[in-house]
Amino acid sequence: MDWKAGFLMSAKMGKFAGWESVAANISGPQESPLFPQGYLDAGQIDALKALAASLRNHGAVLADEVGMGKTRIAVALALAVNRSGGRVALVVPPVVAPQWRDEIAKAGERSKDILRSFDGLMREYETDYAARMDDALVILSHRFGDLRVQTSGIRWRANLLKLIVRNVDKKIRKGCQLAHCRMPGVELAAKEILERAKRCQLTKTSVEAIVQEFRDIDNRSELDDFQSDRFENYSTELKLLERTLGLALGPFDLVIIDEAHKSRSERGKLSALLDSILFPSGKTCRRLGLTATPVELDVWQWKSILKRVSMPNRTWMSIEPAVLKFREAAEAVRRRWRTDEATHHRYKAAAAKFQEDLAAWVVRRDKRRDETIMLFDKHAPIGMSYRREHPIEVHAGNLSPGWRRIVFAAEALSVIGQAAADTTAARARLTISNGHGVAGIIDKLAKRQAGDGRHEDEEADRQQIEEDGAEEGVEASAEHTAEQYGVHKRKQRADWWKNALTASFVDSTESLFEHPVLSAVVDEIENYTRSGEKVLVFGRFTRPMRVLTDLLNARALLRAVRDGTPWPQEKTSDDDQGVLRAAAKQLELEYDRKRVDDILTASYKVFEAQRQTLRNHILALIESGATGQSTLLQAIASDENLSEIVTPLARAAEPLVREEASGAKVSREAVVEALTQVFDALRERGEGGAQDEELDGISARALWAKLRERLIEEYNSPRASFARMLYGKTLPSTRRLVQLAFNRSASEPHVLIAQSMVGREGLNLHESCRIVILLHLEWNPGVVEQQIGRVDRKNSYWSRLLKEAIDAGSQDLPRIEVRPVIFRGTYDEHHWSVLSQRWDEQRSQLHGLIAYGEDRENLNEEESRLLQSLEEKSPDFWPKPPVQS
Repeated sequence: MDWKAGFLMSAKMGKFAGWESVAANISGPQESPLFPQGYLDAGQIDALKALAASLRNHGAVLADEVGMGKTRIAVALALAVNRSGGRVALVVPPVVAPQWRDEIAKAGERSKDILRSFDGLMREYETDYAARMDDALVILSHRFGDLRVQTSGIRWRANLLKLIVRNVDKKIRKGCQLAHCRMPGVELAAKEILERAKRCQLTKTSVEAIVQEFRDIDNRSELDDFQSDRFENYSTELKLLERTLGLALGPFDLVIIDEAHKSRSERGKLSALLDSILFPSGKTCRRLGLTATPVELDVWQWKSILKRVSMPNRTWMSIEPAVLKFREAAEAVRRRWRTDEATHHRYKAAAAKFQEDLAAWVVRRDKRRDETIMLFDKHAPIGMSYRREHPIEVHAGNLSPGWRRIVFAAEALSVIGQAAADTTAARARLTISNGHGVAGIIDKLAKRQAGDGRHEDEEADRQQIEEDGAEEGVEASAEHTAEQYGVHKRKQRADWWKNALTASFVDSTESLFEHPVLSAVVDEIENYTRSGEKVLVFGRFTRPMRVLTDLLNARALLRAVRDGTPWPQEKTSDDDQGVLRAAAKQLELEYDRKRVDDILTASYKVFEAQRQTLRNHILALIESGATGQSTLLQAIASDENLSEIVTPLARAAEPLVREEASGAKVSREAVVEALTQVFDALRERGEGGAQDEELDGISARALWAKLRERLIEEYNSPRASFARMLYGKTLPSTRRLVQLAFNRSASEPHVLIAQSMVGREGLNLHESCRIVILLHLEWNPGVVEQQIGRVDRKNSYWSRLLKEAIDAGSQDLPRIEVRPVIFRGTYDEHHWSVLSQRWDEQRSQLHGLIAYGEDRENLNEEESRLLQSLEEKSPDFWPKPPVQS
C-alpha cells in the first residue's frame, strides 16, 4: 500500500469519530486488521483494550515495567485512532525516535522522521508546505517546545505570531514589526493557519483568542526592539507564540508522551510543549503517558505524572489521601512485616483504596505475571529473585601502600577543608571510589609541580557535582572564618597531603590503570567473558570509563599475542604504549613493542585471509547489482573507488554474519540482510523516509555519498573492539552499529561500556547479554531500573538460557546479574546505602515487593505464607481481561 494512501493521511478523511469508534476498532472483527498477527501478545492486547476504555473518559498512564512492550501498545492505539479519523502526536526523547519508527514499520505503517524544533517545522513548510498539518501521526521531540526567542539573532521566530496578528487586525502596529531576517517557511505557516481559520471554527476561535490577548500586552512597542528581553521564558509573549506554533502543527486527538516521568517541572520545556504548543482538537482530546517509573523516589510523584495526562486538580485532591496513606503503610509494613500484625491490616486496607482510586487512570503490567518470570519462580527456590544483586567490593584494607596513601590523603584533605586544600582536593573523599576525582586531583597537582599553570575547568567541575548529587563537605563561609586562625599552618598541612597524593604516580592516566576499583572490575568482566558471556557496564564519568575500555582491549591484545590467536590490528600505536605496559605488568608478561608488532603483523594476515571470503561475497553482490538490485546497491556499484569501500563494508557486516562467515560459504541472503542493517544504522534523521527500492538513482547516489563517508570514518582502519565505549559525543550511527554487533553472541564487542545518559534509553542490548555492572552508582533507582532494563526485556538472552536450563533439568538456573561497584570504607558505601533504601521503597510502591534480596530468602514456611499473603494484596493495575458475553 502506498504510504500516502495509508493511515498517515487518514486525517483528511473526516473528523475524529470518537473513542467509542477507537474501542470498536480495537475489539471488533475487522476485514483489515490494525496490525499484523503476532504484533501484540495477549497481555498487550488486554492493556490496549483497557486503555481504550479509560480514554473514553479521560487521560491514562501506561506504566508497564521496562521491557514489557509499551511502545507496541501505544503504536497499536495510535493506529486505532488514525483509523477513526483522528490525529496523534508522539512526544518522545530524540534518542528513542528510531525505535518508535521501527515499531511503526513492524505494524505495517510508515512515519516521517521526528520533528525536533521550530526551525525544522518551518523548513518543512518551505519544502512540503503544510504536510505535517495533514499527517495523522506526527513524532515530536521532547525539546520541540524550546523556542529560545529572547535572543535577538533568532527573534525572527516571533514573526509567526506577528504575521497572524497583523493579518487579523490590520490596525495593530505596535509590537508587530517583523525581524529583518525572514524565513519563507514562517510566512507560509502563517498563511496556512489563516486559511485553516476560514474553514475550521476551532482554529478560528484559537486565532481570535491569540490576537485579543496580544492586544492586551503591556508596552507592546518593546516587542519591536530586538535587543529587548521580551519573549523570555514563561512570558505572556512566548506563551502566545507557543500557541501559534501549535496551530502550525494542527489539532490532535491523542497525545502520547513517552518517558512521561521526565522533566516533571510545570515550567519545563516538555510541559510547555504539552500545555501551550500542542493544540487539542476539542474536549475529546486525550493524553497517554508512558513510563516504567511513574514513581522514582516517592509515591507522591504520582501527582505530577497524573497531572501530565490532564487529571483535574479536584480529582487529584480526592485521591491524595489514599496516596499518602499507602506511602505510610508501605513503609511501615516493609520494616515490620515479620512482627507487627497491625501494620498488615493497615497495609491491606491502604493498598486496596490506593488501587481503587487510581485504577481508572493507570494500566501497569509488572513482571509478577510475565511468563518467563513465572517459569523461573516455579523452578527456583522459594524467595529467590530472577535478578541477583551481587556487589563488586573493594576493601580499603586490601589496598597497595600507594593507594592506601591516596585514600588517607584524600580523607585528610577533606577534613582540612576547601579553603586550604582547594575545592577539588577537598572533594576527593567523595569521588575517590569512582576514579574520576582522584584522576583530576593527581593530574592537577602533577601539572602544577611541572610548572603548568592550567586550571581545571570549573564548569566541568560543577557538572560533576550535579551528577554525583553530592554537596560540598564544608560550607565556604564557615571555612573562611576558620581560615582567619592558623591559615599558614593549615595550608602547610594541605600542601603536605597534596604531595602525598601524587607521590606514587607520574601522571593521572597511568595512575588510573592501577585504580583498585577498575582492577576489580576488569577481573570480574574477564571472568564473565572467558565463559562466553557479554557484559554491559554503565558509568557516568568518561575518563575512568575510557581507561577501563583501553585496559580491557590492551589485556585482550596481549593475551591474543601470547596465545597466538588472530587479532584485528597490524601494529600497536604510540598512544597505546602506556596502557600496554600497564596491562603487561598486570598479566605478568614481558612487553617488547617490536616483538608484539611482529606477531600482530603475522597474525593480521591470517585474520584478513579469514575475512576475504566475506569481501568476495560483498564484491560479487555489488558488481552484479546492475539488474535486480535495489537502487542503493546500484549506486554503490557505480562508486568510482569500489575497492576502497569493500573492506570497510566487510568489517561492518562481519559481526552480523559471524556465525556463517566462519565456514567456507556465506549465503547471499545473509550478506544482503547484513548490509541492509548496516545501511539502516548509518542513516541519520531525514535519510530514511523511503525504502531503498523506492529511491530514484539521483537520491540513491546522494544517500550513498553520506553513508560512504560515515562508513569510512567508522571502519576504514582496523581497531581493537573487545570492549567499546559509548558516551555523549559518540555519533548516533556508531551507537546503532555497536548495538547491532553487541547483540550478536559471537561478535565483538564482548564488553560495552556506556555512559548512563547515552545507554539507558533507546538501546536494546538484551539479545546476547544478561550481566550489568554499575561502575558509577546513581542516586535515582528509576535510572538504575532503566539501565537494567537494557538487558531485562521480552525475548531476552536470559530468557533463552532459562528455558534451556529447565529443559536440561538443571538446578542451577541462570539469573540476570546486577553488579554494583562499591569501594568499602569510602563515600561510595554511603551512596550505595542511600540508593538501596530508595530502591527498596520503589519496589514496595511499584512492584508490590514488601521484602527484597536477603530479606526474602531463607524464609521458613510461616514467613513465606505471610509474605505471600501481604504481597498478593499489593496494588495491582494489571488490565482485566474483557468480560465474555
